[in-house]
Amino acid sequence: MSRRVVIAGGGTGGHVFPGLAVAAELQALGVEVHWLGARRGLEADLVPERKLPIILVELEGIQARSPAAAARAVTLLPRAVTTAVRALLKLEPLAVVGVGGYASAAGLAAAGLLGLPTVLQEQNSIPGMTNKFLAPWADLICCGFADAVSRFPSLPAEWTGNPVRTDFFEIDAVEPHQPPRLLVLGGSQGSLFLNRMLPRALAILQSEGAVFEVKHQTGGRWAEVVKTSYSDLGIEARVSAFLAEPWRSLREADMVVARSGALTVSELAAAGRGALLVPFASAAGNHQEFNARSLEEAGGAAVLTEDEATPKTVAELLDEILGDPQKMVEMGAAASTMARPDAARRIAHRVLAIGGGQ
Repeated sequence: MSRRVVIAGGGTGGHVFPGLAVAAELQALGVEVHWLGARRGLEADLVPERKLPIILVELEGIQARSPAAAARAVTLLPRAVTTAVRALLKLEPLAVVGVGGYASAAGLAAAGLLGLPTVLQEQNSIPGMTNKFLAPWADLICCGFADAVSRFPSLPAEWTGNPVRTDFFEIDAVEPHQPPRLLVLGGSQGSLFLNRMLPRALAILQSEGAVFEVKHQTGGRWAEVVKTSYSDLGIEARVSAFLAEPWRSLREADMVVARSGALTVSELAAAGRGALLVPFASAAGNHQEFNARSLEEAGGAAVLTEDEATPKTVAELLDEILGDPQKMVEMGAAASTMARPDAARRIAHRVLAIGGGQ
């Protein structure tokens, strides 16, 4: 058997980027990495950019879809599994790593049929539907959050942390600026909720005499609208659709407002930046709130649900934090206690050990 590993899954950046980090570590160990993904997922573009060979299957998600769409997705699975079986027979990998998302179901089902070792990577505090289904057949479940381990009782789960870019770990501890610097992160797609909320909340702060600097990442659809909102409210703000190198913005920031996807929370921990987190209410299984509560319990975040987050409550909480430099320092230090700088390397070594490659 060759020193090859197949990574299966994707769909969103929260699944793809951690998988790419593990792929890089495996390559550094002399392993040939292939990817099995969905034709409509982000991996179809992101993986080839990293010069990794990819096999694409026709597959769609089931959760939060209409009955007709869900039925169609189910009918696509057998053909996707058949394609995956053929690919694995040809590649003869040491192991198959599922990074979440519906494409991982096809890859790990195929691996199970062929008797290949499998590893699951669960990024969130609350396991996704695919990983919950696949977990009983996995040889190892690598959890991004410590409290996710208990979600897999009697199964071989361990806390490895979520792999993030090394750049995030190279950011110095918070040294609050005067005036304080606030960074708003909406994620790659942007957050309509945050885009609407933050300008109004900051207008309240400014009207009460607070002085601050704000940088707001909006997502591609909302940049001009948010620029106009800040301008109409008389607030100077740097507005960007995307952040190509988000660690640079985190380095400049004293405090962050963000959603609480697994990768965002892990990057905040790696950077040692405290945050006000507003979980996406429609996230499957409410996993974003559980992610946020993990950072809150460590002391690195304050959390407001969408029901709780009004311009007034957000303004009051930001005023309390931005007006207390020591609190920002303490929150940043607390956030960093959740970081696992060796996560990608740890997962790569565990994959090889389970696959018999070292």
